Amino acid sequence: MNNRDRFLGRSVEKTYSFYCPFYDLIFGKALQPGRELAFSCLNEKPHQKILDIGVGTGITFGLYPDESYVVGIDISAKMIERAKKRAAMLSNGHRISLHVMDACNLEFEDESFDAVISPYVITTVADPLKVCQEMYRVCKIGGQIIIVNHSKSSGGLRSKLEEWLSPLFVRAGFVTDLDVIELVASTEIQLQKVIDCNIFNLDKVIVGVKNKPSKGIAL
Repeated sequence: MNNRDRFLGRSVEKTYSFYCPFYDLIFGKALQPGRELAFSCLNEKPHQKILDIGVGTGITFGLYPDESYVVGIDISAKMIERAKKRAAMLSNGHRISLHVMDACNLEFEDESFDAVISPYVITTVADPLKVCQEMYRVCKIGGQIIIVNHSKSSGGLRSKLEEWLSPLFVRAGFVTDLDVIELVASTEIQLQKVIDCNIFNLDKVIVGVKNKPSKGIAL
């Protein structure tokens, strides 16, 4: 584990608990187009059981398909408390269950969810590969796995800038030099499509599926 990973592992809960009172102001509107695009990729099936990893303040609650059963987790207890208040004000037919939990160690049985979605989490954790593996484990065969996140550029000046900035941004709770697309492709998640999103196409919506245990990557 390098210094960057040690810092994230030690402080991510503290950092995002600090952000909690003004999280929606800083990370809300600017990143909402990516959230909306990611949730638009969810299959429109009623009564799906959906795991939202990094549910935060519950800013995504209005984006689920009708009559969903939503299980939201976050490492920050303060975020979960705010999300519970938001959930209590909803009347859109969703069932919502919220838990303080580490995305690297999900406390759910294998194949528990019809879909797993992770908005802006992968670059905030010390072990992003473990998070992807956990998402795969708890998703049902044939279920969707959807990630929205910044992913390091493939080359050029932007890539160099992302590498240079990453040690600075790690103290804000995330990194900019992780190739999330390559990371997901290295797992058993079957990639279906990658869509640019947010300002300057800085972020990606990565849509995958859990197929039967035969590995293959398709882009």
